Amino acid sequence: MIGKQGYHVLPGHLGHLGYPRRLPLLIGGAVVFIMCIFYLLVTFAPCLVYGSCYQGYLSAFSFDANLAHNPTWMASIPDEVPLSSLSVPGTHDTMTYEIGDEFLQCQNWNLSTQLNAGVRYFDIRARLRENDLHIYHAWGYTGFSFEDVVHDMTEFLDSNPSETIIMRLKQEGGPIGEGNTRTFEDAFNRHSFGDHLYNYSSTEPLPLLGDLRSKIFVLQNFPDKEGPYGVKWEGSQMILEDLWIIPDVYHLSEKWTAIRTALEMAATARHDNKALYLAHLSASVGVKPIEAAAGPRNRTITGMNDMTGQWIEDFENNPEATRTGIVIIDFPGQKLIDAIIRWNRPLEKGRRWSRSSLLS
Repeated sequence: MIGKQGYHVLPGHLGHLGYPRRLPLLIGGAVVFIMCIFYLLVTFAPCLVYGSCYQGYLSAFSFDANLAHNPTWMASIPDEVPLSSLSVPGTHDTMTYEIGDEFLQCQNWNLSTQLNAGVRYFDIRARLRENDLHIYHAWGYTGFSFEDVVHDMTEFLDSNPSETIIMRLKQEGGPIGEGNTRTFEDAFNRHSFGDHLYNYSSTEPLPLLGDLRSKIFVLQNFPDKEGPYGVKWEGSQMILEDLWIIPDVYHLSEKWTAIRTALEMAATARHDNKALYLAHLSASVGVKPIEAAAGPRNRTITGMNDMTGQWIEDFENNPEATRTGIVIIDFPGQKLIDAIIRWNRPLEKGRRWSRSSLLS
């Protein structure tokens, strides 16, 4: 059979000449393609513009801790300054940056990156497995051992002896598997910190920065028979904010109220060296950690990192403000880390201050 233009066409295939049968499919495919492109633009275009973006979440105070560079920020602070007088950036569930579960992941940069960014408080949660300590968040294994943590911390302190590390060590649950013959405390004591573990005494006041340089200061959140090894978690030397159970993103305002109250308490308290002030920006259960930190993807609610970062920037030059305390963050960004560290400027060498004024 001869078709138009003289081409031979098989019977039953005349429709292919003008593509009338394919046209609806082509139009439908084009519509789906355009909708996909539109969705990607709506979701990720702000990330291209603003930069501080991760997995489609946008936040000016989150995600880009790798851009912060404060490996020796404690070097400019005199030895006589008490630990309790410092403003310290910290991370919550520090080692979760490779966990795949979005309800368990709280960080997006590794421990070494966090250290070099200026983070000095670390939340390390371990469980006993095969007679050693391995790092977990609830039921989720991070893929790291406690030895990995100790290695990175001591290596950093070897290179930056002006710094100190505050480590909360929590027993995250009971032993895993059979055949564990050691206790959590026994497994902890098997690890060698070299000369980097601070020798804590419960009869002495909180230490000065000079006593802590090149040391790891433990906040102890595990049972012991031979300790203590550090300040007891939720003990008398700690003023703690940790409202972490939030039913949904619409209740994040309650979390912000708790954070702001904790920051105001730390900022207005006297430098009496009686307690450490700790404020958790993190929340979970009804919200994903990343939603609490950055707000939902549709950006209808402001996340805790942005609320806190703005508060810290607004009050950093207030002469009545003393410190932020330890601010414990999920997915911290450069702006938030830098803003917290700047609160230490009145303590720096060469500025007017005295130990008597700090402890008056």
